[in-house]
Amino acid sequence: MQNSGRTARSKPPQAEERIVYARTADDLDLRGVLIRPRGKPVQPDHLILWVHTRQQNFAEPEYVGVGRCLAGAGHNFLSVDTRGHDFGSWARGSDGPVLHGSAWERFSDCVFDLDAWVDHALGLGYRSIFLVGHGFGGAKVVYFQSQRQRPEVAAIGLASSGSAVRDKFTEEGSALAERMVAEGRGRDLMPWGTGGDTYASTVSADWFVARHKMHHEVFGNGTTPPAISRIRVPIFAWYGSLEDRPNRRVAEFVDRLRADAFAAPLFEGSVIEGLPFFYIGHEAKVAEILMGAMARIGLAPVA
Repeated sequence: MQNSGRTARSKPPQAEERIVYARTADDLDLRGVLIRPRGKPVQPDHLILWVHTRQQNFAEPEYVGVGRCLAGAGHNFLSVDTRGHDFGSWARGSDGPVLHGSAWERFSDCVFDLDAWVDHALGLGYRSIFLVGHGFGGAKVVYFQSQRQRPEVAAIGLASSGSAVRDKFTEEGSALAERMVAEGRGRDLMPWGTGGDTYASTVSADWFVARHKMHHEVFGNGTTPPAISRIRVPIFAWYGSLEDRPNRRVAEFVDRLRADAFAAPLFEGSVIEGLPFFYIGHEAKVAEILMGAMARIGLAPVA
């Protein structure tokens, strides 16, 4: 942990960093950090755009550490917030503060968030975007690109994203959430343990109902193919061997994604030995994975 702290907090001279902001079409302000090479010739129009997982945000130490490793090798990196950052947050909207965060966001609104960040990247001069989602962010980038088909997105990256493969909803949880919403308690939190199987958490009843309605569109239902089947750009997916659980085998995630990604011109999936879900202490390895993927689709820095 001490080594990873030094990686994230000691800015190398090869990188320059600045906080950036984007405004969504529904008037929410989001934050991010742009980390790019300093004083090195690079391919000027490519960008790795990184989307956080649930209950995290753009400035997590490992995200910044990955960005610094990439900038030192000549790549541009933008780590961004969606409205679903952290557990709960008040966003500034045109009609006043709006409650969002991982427990209160509406999943489909990720389209507004990622549209805003792709537009912001275009405004900065980037034309080829490698869109990467960590954990729950993977489901967001897949859903976004399947809906919007942005031509600027050159590839999709799924970083330890079990949520790009499946979600779990119990009949009891769905019934409880629908009852709470009907009673006008949609913003109230569900019982702890409702928010996922990675660690104890919870979500609002509104979140649960909205996500349940999106479930078939994102993951498929036997007759409707999953969102990833509509992705028409290269897809790179990786998981860490330390993510294996009795009820979640990451090799099965890779196989499921490979089978479903039939419209993608390229799919590469792998299980990385010794890599956990949270990348603290493994930033250089994750940067290496990303650089390899960038090189294979022709987005490597100019020598």
